[in-house]
Amino acid sequence: MVGRKDKTMIDNLQILKQTIFIYIFVFGIASLLTVIFRKTSWGRNMTVAILIWFVIFVLFVFGAYAGWISFTLLILLIAYGGVREFYVLNKVYSKVTLVVSIFFLLLMAWAIRIENTLLFLIAPGLTVFVLFPVQLIRGSYKDVIRKVSLQMLGIIYWGWLPIHFLLMQKLKGGYGAIVVLCTMIALNDNSAYYVGKLLGKKRKKLAPKISPNKTWVGFLGGFTATVLSAVAFRYALPHFSILQRLALGLITACAIPIGDLIESAMKRDLGVKDSGFLIPGHGGVMDRFDSWVFTVPIVYYFLLFLSKFQG
Repeated sequence: MVGRKDKTMIDNLQILKQTIFIYIFVFGIASLLTVIFRKTSWGRNMTVAILIWFVIFVLFVFGAYAGWISFTLLILLIAYGGVREFYVLNKVYSKVTLVVSIFFLLLMAWAIRIENTLLFLIAPGLTVFVLFPVQLIRGSYKDVIRKVSLQMLGIIYWGWLPIHFLLMQKLKGGYGAIVVLCTMIALNDNSAYYVGKLLGKKRKKLAPKISPNKTWVGFLGGFTATVLSAVAFRYALPHFSILQRLALGLITACAIPIGDLIESAMKRDLGVKDSGFLIPGHGGVMDRFDSWVFTVPIVYYFLLFLSKFQG
């Protein structure tokens, strides 16, 4: 008789195999289009996008499959990078506060590991008991409200939110959910960008004051790709009906661009083009994972809600 853990590993391996096959096909089509349009700005930008998403695909899909430790390290590195960039951009960075942030990121991950949901949920609020005293010990009250508020926001938004990936991994069928979410975000971002570039140059802008290059045509392109991928990836979410996957796709398709716009608004407010230099010419951690950070808790809690109706 196959144990529950062994059965999960077998199911995950099947999901991984099918996902690799699908992505080889998708990357193959994308590469062919890149060759055809290689002399245009569209084609040159697509080359970089393919490489970036290939690396992210490998890290997430193989990292989650490898187990809790590898996936936790990946998510913590992303959270650390996002928090650090946020602190630097807002001029509230210091070695002490960064150490405090790392402690709370580790605390959140540990809370999930020991299945202490309450500790995970209250961890962001506990930062107030440390960050304020740290500022006071350093001997200054000047700008203390702004600094602590931004430091807490950094931990919550760029730390607590993405660590929901670790909660998602623990769901029944969690690996499949991670695969589908990665696919939805990848297809949404790229479809929105390229459909917007090809068809939306003179179309109405989505949010002209925040991100003047985003159009409603691009949004519809990304929206369609997201919903179709949620419906099509039945093998990764076998416990959910087509209507439930459709609802998941609709919710995710709305959440992804909002996360993108929030990060764009942050940069606009600070007067910067890129959040960092993780990828030259393509920004930092905040730029690469803005959609992920905002979307994952929404998807996790929606899947948790749907799981209540499973047998």
